[in-house]
Amino acid sequence: MATQNRRGANRRQRGMNRPAQRSFSGWLENISRLLIVAMFVVVIYGGKLVYQQIDKPLTQIMIGGDFSYLQQQELMSLVNNQIDGGFLSVDLSNLSQVLDAHPWVDQVSIRRQWPSTLKVEVLEEVPIARWGKEGFLNRLGEELTIADNSKLADLPVLRAKYGTSREMMQEYQSMAELIVPTGLKLVELQRDSLGAWRVDTAVGIRLVLGRDQIAEKIRRFVLVWKSGLNQHLGSIKTIDLRYPNGLAVAWKDGALIDAQDDTKANTAQSAQGRQELLRKNYG
Repeated sequence: MATQNRRGANRRQRGMNRPAQRSFSGWLENISRLLIVAMFVVVIYGGKLVYQQIDKPLTQIMIGGDFSYLQQQELMSLVNNQIDGGFLSVDLSNLSQVLDAHPWVDQVSIRRQWPSTLKVEVLEEVPIARWGKEGFLNRLGEELTIADNSKLADLPVLRAKYGTSREMMQEYQSMAELIVPTGLKLVELQRDSLGAWRVDTAVGIRLVLGRDQIAEKIRRFVLVWKSGLNQHLGSIKTIDLRYPNGLAVAWKDGALIDAQDDTKANTAQSAQGRQELLRKNYG
C-alpha cells in the first residue's frame, strides 16, 4: 500500500508541474516575439537613418552628348524642373519620360554617381527630311524647330495636302527603301489633296504613283528598271505607274527610245509613239 501511495504522489506532482512548464514555455515564446519585433524596429529605424544619410540633395547634374540643335541649358532646365528628391529618391523613370518626350531627344540614359551626382546622357535626334517650306521632321515624323537650317538644304522635301507628318515620314522611309535597287535617290515626296503620291528623284525623273498599292507599283518599277529601262536614264522625264499591269514613260525632247539603235527614224518619233512602244515593251 505504501508503494502505491508513493506512485500516486508522484503522479500528482508531475501533474502539478505541467502548468508551470507550459507557463515557462509561453513566457519564452513571448520574449522571443518581443525580441523579433524589437529587432525589426531597429532594422527599420536603422535603415531609415541610413537612407536619410544617403539620400542627400543632389549637388551636381551633368548632361552629356553631342548637340547640333539641342540647347544644353534647355535640357538643364527640364531636368531641374523634375528633380523632386535626393540622390536615392529622385524619380529617374519620370525624368527619363519627360526628356524622351522632347522632339529633339532620340535616346536618354540617366544614372546616379555617388555621392550626390546625377549623370544624364542624351542622344540627339537627326533631321531626316524637310517638311514643307520651313519645317523639319525626325525619323518618327515629329516636327523639329531649327533656327539655323543652312546646312540642311540637301535633305529631301516632304509636302502633303492630305495626311499627317507621321504618315508622310512612314511612306517616305518605305519608298526610299524599296527604290534602293535602282540607285535612284528620292529628293521630294508629295501627296495631293486627293491622296495621290508623286516622287521626284535626284536625276530629274518623276514617278507618278496614284493613291493605292504604292509598294506594289514601286516593286514593278524596280523590275522594269533593272530589265533595261535604266539604260535610258538621261532620256526619261516622267514614269507613270498608275496602270494596273504596266507603266508609261514620258521622254525628254529629242530622246532616243533604244540606246542601241541611234537612227534618224528613232530621233524623229513623237513622244506619244515612244510612250506606246515602251508600254508594249515593259507593260
